[in-house]
Amino acid sequence: MKIFVLRHGQAEAQQTTDEARNLTPKGRADVAVSVQYSLSDLNQVQEIWASPLVRAQQTALIARDILAAQGVELAIKTTDLITPESNPADLFDLLQASNLNSVLLASHMPFVGDLLDVLCGSARGYHSLNTSSMALVECDTPAKNCGDLRWLRHVNA
Repeated sequence: MKIFVLRHGQAEAQQTTDEARNLTPKGRADVAVSVQYSLSDLNQVQEIWASPLVRAQQTALIARDILAAQGVELAIKTTDLITPESNPADLFDLLQASNLNSVLLASHMPFVGDLLDVLCGSARGYHSLNTSSMALVECDTPAKNCGDLRWLRHVNA
């Protein structure tokens, strides 16, 4: 399975709740750059999963629209299993049951870093993703210590 992990783009300062924060114009542009740069790999994605928080939903929409322009039509599935404080281990059963070969996750720190750490058998806190950063992990089975980090790309600040 190929698991693409995309941290949301830069978000506005908190106005009301953390859940309602929107992407800034820079955040939108950076997500587009990140997705465009990885298009040759992303054309294999079968589904996009996003956290329910607004900035992750907006990030997923940008990815979906760019992929659609390349002829890859995907729906966005929302899951509470990839919110900032989610436990990566809770996601493994859903990934295994999905029977997907490739999925793009639009999520947040610290979850995205924790997910890479757990999948790849790294020390907690080893992986950190900047806003709009994307990683590709490959694994036969999505489980602890079963992933190989193929790449981790950051958008220039």
